[in-house]
Amino acid sequence: MVRRASLIIAAGLGMLALTACGATTGSVSRLAPPPPVNNVRPVEGGAEPTAGALPPQSLADGECATFFWTVDEAHRFLVFENETEGFARIFASGAAHGFYVPPREGGYVSGDAYQRTYVDTDRQLDIRLTGVIGDPLETGLRIDRAVMRVEQPNGQRVVIPLLGHYRCRARAATP
Repeated sequence: MVRRASLIIAAGLGMLALTACGATTGSVSRLAPPPPVNNVRPVEGGAEPTAGALPPQSLADGECATFFWTVDEAHRFLVFENETEGFARIFASGAAHGFYVPPREGGYVSGDAYQRTYVDTDRQLDIRLTGVIGDPLETGLRIDRAVMRVEQPNGQRVVIPLLGHYRCRARAATP
């Protein structure tokens, strides 16, 4: 089993090295980004390159959202879904992508499965998010065992363990 894992890792590193070598010798593509599909949130100028994560997101009074960060030491912010307004922002494959999603009404219950699918065939995006709604926190609900799976155009799947949090921002009190 250890030998098999070593072979798989060695093969993956070899593929990465070959890909890196090939990427430096080719010409840069100057194709325009594909147009957004009906379920994809438009992003001016195509996907936004960032420093490996989403920028901070805001949540207005009365809105609910899910937030996901990587479990590694960097805790990169990769997924934000505003469930009240019906849109998601996801950092995957080196860029931030936007999607329209149906607005969600109602809350979650501890122990429920959490599952989202974000697909845009024109941009070759296939992103799946799974987890389990965890125990209540003072500021919302934890989302346990969260994983993001990103299907690459070459058929490989990138699996990223995540930390998840569901939060609703209280409405401002009216005088």
